[in-house]
Amino acid sequence: MVDCSACGLAYLRTVPDYAAQFAALAWERTTKLEEVRRQETRPVSYRVSKATRRRLHLLPRRRIEDQLARHAAPGNVVDLGCGTGDHLTGLPAGYVPHGVEISTALAEQAQAKLLPIGGQVANASSLDGLRQFADGFFTGAMLRSYLEHESRPAEVLRELHRTLAPGGVAIVKVPNYASWNRHVMGARWCGFRWPDHMNHFTPRTLTALAARTGYGIRFGLTGRLPTSDNMWAVLRKR
Repeated sequence: MVDCSACGLAYLRTVPDYAAQFAALAWERTTKLEEVRRQETRPVSYRVSKATRRRLHLLPRRRIEDQLARHAAPGNVVDLGCGTGDHLTGLPAGYVPHGVEISTALAEQAQAKLLPIGGQVANASSLDGLRQFADGFFTGAMLRSYLEHESRPAEVLRELHRTLAPGGVAIVKVPNYASWNRHVMGARWCGFRWPDHMNHFTPRTLTALAARTGYGIRFGLTGRLPTSDNMWAVLRKR
């Protein structure tokens, strides 16, 4: 991993290409491998975390589909790395769901859910999937736990910018490389997941990437707290 002293972005110097991601780095496969790795490398904290899983539901969870409906106008919307399509099925009436998913197995599950409600899924990399849509086609996009997996994040954001209507938004959730927990845990931080986590963003580097690809960015009051391992941001097409 490279931690660039000039721009501040941490990233993998050598990353798997899209063909390898299709074949070996599908989310449903790497998640199981990551569970095994965490259990082996930190067995005590892993067992405690699993045993106290209910703590995550003590407060209302931030749902990306709610954030999209809050910031994006009704119309066609897209979920990059849509998985099984669950976040798209929870959108209010007036939003037409589209997904892009590199895993063939997950894309098939998502397609089965979206077709009955007028949606569709492209089984492709995000870059190739977005190229299938016309200029200004989408009013909004969801990038939940996706951008850290993308080997060409700037290119994808530029292509998404083309497909967004004027004023369109992208809701982004990524691990927070600037979090206090990352500094405390070091190499054992939960945001590290090699080789499929290829980029590690801070508020500063995510802001710089957004500006470079044509977006304004807002984090809100709680979107970039150093006490959280994750960041939430709204990118709006300029």
